[in-house]
Amino acid sequence: MKKIIVLLLSSVLIFCFISQSLGCTIFNANQNDLVLVGNNEDWYYSSDAKVWFVPPTKKYYGRVCFGFPLKEAGWYLSFLGNFAMGGMNEQGLFVDAASCPKTKAPHFPGKPLLIYAEEEFLKRCATVDDAIKMAGEFNFPFNLSGMHLHFMVVDKNGNSAVIEWVNKELKIIKKEKSFQVITNFWYTAPELGNYPCVRYNKASEMLENNNNISITFFANILESVSQYWKNKKGNEVGTVYSNVYDLKNGKVYVYYKRDFTKPLCFNLQDELKKGRHVYRLCDLFL
Repeated sequence: MKKIIVLLLSSVLIFCFISQSLGCTIFNANQNDLVLVGNNEDWYYSSDAKVWFVPPTKKYYGRVCFGFPLKEAGWYLSFLGNFAMGGMNEQGLFVDAASCPKTKAPHFPGKPLLIYAEEEFLKRCATVDDAIKMAGEFNFPFNLSGMHLHFMVVDKNGNSAVIEWVNKELKIIKKEKSFQVITNFWYTAPELGNYPCVRYNKASEMLENNNNISITFFANILESVSQYWKNKKGNEVGTVYSNVYDLKNGKVYVYYKRDFTKPLCFNLQDELKKGRHVYRLCDLFL
């Protein structure tokens, strides 16, 4: 892989708010011929959450991404567009991340710096093994930016892994059961904070005790671990949007601001045929 810097920009500026552990719950399970992933994205309710679709090219896979405008991190980022928090590509690969306590990420001498990691995984990788390989080929700028994230990657074959950069090491935790869950503590270093986690325990318990996964069941889990509160300034904070991904069928179900009665469903292949386009979630849920 060419040793290029994906974006020549100081990662100090990139989405500083991610370092704040506001939540986010991500999980997956496979059963028979079904591979599902669920995620809650927790942030300020006033945020301008978006979904965008990028058709494939000769070099990169087509994909759907969910995220926020970079301008929400400061006026100096307004020209950079949108920052993907997670999504799925046409090969049936899912990627998303959750914030964790501060730690020391490893540095690999001679390897390029990767920014916009979530969308870069989706552009370049078809399987979990591809994503694991890619994770070892780049440096991730967590130390500079204040971001400390671990990633969940899942493919349509039901393979799943958590990728962590913690205590100066790259850690890979592959799924051992029929499901895997992450929230906001390091799998490999829970002593660093945010552990134990009520949301992690709740999602794990529901997955452990259910023998029949479905879109509805995953939505029920997301609802049970969703969050809402007001901070000291009176701002509403909580689960801005939730997703259930059907990786084999290339579909994603979207729920907005904890309303799990009115989901939207996107078929990725249908959306990619429309060319590159973006929707504001608030406009889709009027």
